[in-house]
Amino acid sequence: MLLLAFVASGCVSRRESRTYSFDASDHRGPQPVEAATSTQTPVAPAPAPTVHASTGSNFDFRSSLVEVTKKSPATAAVGQTFENTISVNPLVHVGDVELVHYIPANAQYVRSEPPATVSGQKLTWTWKELKQGDRRDVKVWITPTAEGALRSCSTIHALPFGCVITQVGKPSLSIEKTGPATAQVGERISYNIIVRNTGTSPANKVRVTDDIPQGFSHDTGKQQLVFDAGDLQPGDAKQATVTVTANQRGTFTNRATAKSENAGTVSDTAVTKVVQPGLKVVKTGPAEQFLGKVAKYNITVSNIGDTTLENVTVTDLPPANAVVIDAGGAQQTAEQAVWSVGTLAAGQSRSMTLDLTARGPGVTVNRVTATASGGLSDSAEAQTLWKGYPAVLLEMVDDPDPLLAAKGESTTYTIRVTNQGTAADSNVQVTVEFPAQVSPTAAGGATAGQIQGNVVTFAPLPSIAAKQVATWTITAKAVSEGDARITSKLTTGLLKSPVIEVEATQVY
Repeated sequence: MLLLAFVASGCVSRRESRTYSFDASDHRGPQPVEAATSTQTPVAPAPAPTVHASTGSNFDFRSSLVEVTKKSPATAAVGQTFENTISVNPLVHVGDVELVHYIPANAQYVRSEPPATVSGQKLTWTWKELKQGDRRDVKVWITPTAEGALRSCSTIHALPFGCVITQVGKPSLSIEKTGPATAQVGERISYNIIVRNTGTSPANKVRVTDDIPQGFSHDTGKQQLVFDAGDLQPGDAKQATVTVTANQRGTFTNRATAKSENAGTVSDTAVTKVVQPGLKVVKTGPAEQFLGKVAKYNITVSNIGDTTLENVTVTDLPPANAVVIDAGGAQQTAEQAVWSVGTLAAGQSRSMTLDLTARGPGVTVNRVTATASGGLSDSAEAQTLWKGYPAVLLEMVDDPDPLLAAKGESTTYTIRVTNQGTAADSNVQVTVEFPAQVSPTAAGGATAGQIQGNVVTFAPLPSIAAKQVATWTITAKAVSEGDARITSKLTTGLLKSPVIEVEATQVY
């Protein structure tokens, strides 16, 4: 029968311990060895361990700290390798655990699992800390080298493991700033700021600074706002809302920063594109046109903003003295033309034309208006002077006719200039030439006349309106017999070559 010995060290504190030694063949129980003298306050000794030795080579040991079980075969042959098993099961939380196993003198060490620290015949395993129930199994293989009893002994050393826990945390700030991705000029928009302690200890004296970019304005007139969030416990959060007015187009970055005296600084941004819807209509046409002809107008409607425009409509309203002749693609009446453009993307334009004629002379002001959803509108106008065309008629008659030369009879020539056209003519100039048979004696009328020999020249008439008649008269007397031909000439601003009228007067 193999004899097994087991020595256990059961320590009740780091300052006092007891050592127990056992032999599996001796059932008398452990014999205590007194602890070394200590200058510290005495501690009550640990309870004596209990040994349960079974038949053969199984061995159980239990103290107040650990329970150890050891197993080995009851018999073996020289040269036959066999296995020892040692199980360490902590009954409480222990530390500085050391298991030592001694290889018998009449045996040779082969290997162990887990690998041991080997010093001669001494095998050692150590564990810094074992919690209750954290069992460790050790296997040792040896080979007997001689006959006899193999006395395989082990010791166990463990200390109670007492801990004082101090929870160490770290504050950590996070900040989130959110706001609209787009806004319109003049719109009031709000940004939401949330600062949070995502750490494990308080963040002290948290302060949030919001920097308002140029292009935005706050009701206070400030470009930087400061909020005190105070101390934030782990998981706590504070929220602030900032409302500003967008004053100009562009892309703006709004930054918020949170700072704590023990958690550093964090920041976040919200980017907003400020857009402005814009609608523009332009109308061009002739500055002047003659009555009876057609004036063509070009109309262009454009989206000059940053947003898509919906339900774009263009309406042209001619003045009362004009009539729409043609408006391609429009819903057209004599009084108006309406184009349904629909949708205009940013930067997009649409063009259209309008043909117009006037009912009479004068200035027409043709207005066009463009509208879109959202109350957008714009107007433009084109002014055209509608002119008539002058057409003057020159007439000259004598009364009486014929004339008796011997008596020197007189006659009156009436010169009449009529503007039969639709527009005024200017610089109306009349001259009359007399032959030898008749001599002018007096002249007058619409303008003063001047007689130089046989030529009468009337002062220019600055203007003659449409349908207006200008009249001049010349008194002349018979001088000699013959077929006298009196010639009148008319020039105007329009008539650069003279219009000639000849009147025959018979002198006998």
